[in-house]
Amino acid sequence: MPYKDLHSEPFDETTKTKLEIFEDYAEAWLPTFITQKVIPKIQIFDFFSGPGYDQIEVPGSPIRLLNKINTYLGLFFKTDTKIELYFNEFEPNKYKQQKFELLKQNVEEYLNLNPKLRHFVSIQYFNEDADTLFFKLLPNIKSSPSLVYLDQNGVKFISQQFLNELEKLKAVDFIYFVSSSYFWRLGSAEEFKRVLNIDMDDLKQNKYQNVHRFILNEVKRRLPESTNLQLFPFSLRKGANIYGIIFGAKHYRAVDKFLDIAWRRNATNGEANFDIDEDAKKVQGDLFGGRQMTKVEKFKEELEVLILSGHLINNMQVLIYTYESGHIPGHSTTVLKKLKKEEKIDYSGLTPGISYENVFKKKIVVNYTIK
Repeated sequence: MPYKDLHSEPFDETTKTKLEIFEDYAEAWLPTFITQKVIPKIQIFDFFSGPGYDQIEVPGSPIRLLNKINTYLGLFFKTDTKIELYFNEFEPNKYKQQKFELLKQNVEEYLNLNPKLRHFVSIQYFNEDADTLFFKLLPNIKSSPSLVYLDQNGVKFISQQFLNELEKLKAVDFIYFVSSSYFWRLGSAEEFKRVLNIDMDDLKQNKYQNVHRFILNEVKRRLPESTNLQLFPFSLRKGANIYGIIFGAKHYRAVDKFLDIAWRRNATNGEANFDIDEDAKKVQGDLFGGRQMTKVEKFKEELEVLILSGHLINNMQVLIYTYESGHIPGHSTTVLKKLKKEEKIDYSGLTPGISYENVFKKKIVVNYTIK
């Protein structure tokens, strides 16, 4: 598989975006469990940690994680929740594992500067191939609520053996990075077929910018029909290459948090660091074909049809449809309010109640009546 040393030069903007998404999700994930006094321990696994900083001391994932944990120090003191961090860094075919030594040095220096963290944080360091370490640590991952980062530079972690294990996990969210455009160029090679055997003709019928979406859908097709695991993409363009993040979770609370982060980063499409659907062109219209709908407009139109046809009749059904479509509750709320104003539907109360808080936490049911 192609391999590049990501720390041989300063982080580029795409790498920074990826790290910021990792960091933002950790920030949203941590208080979910810290505030629950019944959970004594949570865990974060970073299988490709790097040395902690790039060449100009921009923080990598381990330092960013520690920064976020440090912001919640007050909550840790209130609940006495412990957090176990697993940091792995391994350079294949190198006798001297300099990045691993730097990782330990940089993390320990951070803890020395923030000594209160040592009361709640314990760290295990590993210098092993992530392929084997993942399976070695599976019992640990399963033992407590966990967040797993697989920030690889390649494609191997979307193979069926890893997918099967990730699909079985319950209280575990995972984020991994895939070099999706490798499949566009090399997908017919045997080493890629062993990871994900795709129909190259089907792939090439798509626009190149959609390659990460295509790979995600191929991964989804290999999940069991009965699975509760939900996967979402975030495409990253760097020059001529398309990379991407795959987020996976089984709980709607996790889905809500990730989609909120994605749509705050790109309010146009919520799944790329560029205009993946060329929505900017759609606002101009076409002399012969009229104006095409943007991604958000298309979703809202489809949702309106489902509501007025009686297929979605309450806030729970609408919220789940919204999540599974990769959208945020605000998009659906706009549709419901519009339909009520136009007197096409009615519901009790001032709002249609489309939020994780209302549906899953407060158990508020809002029924929609077609007028």
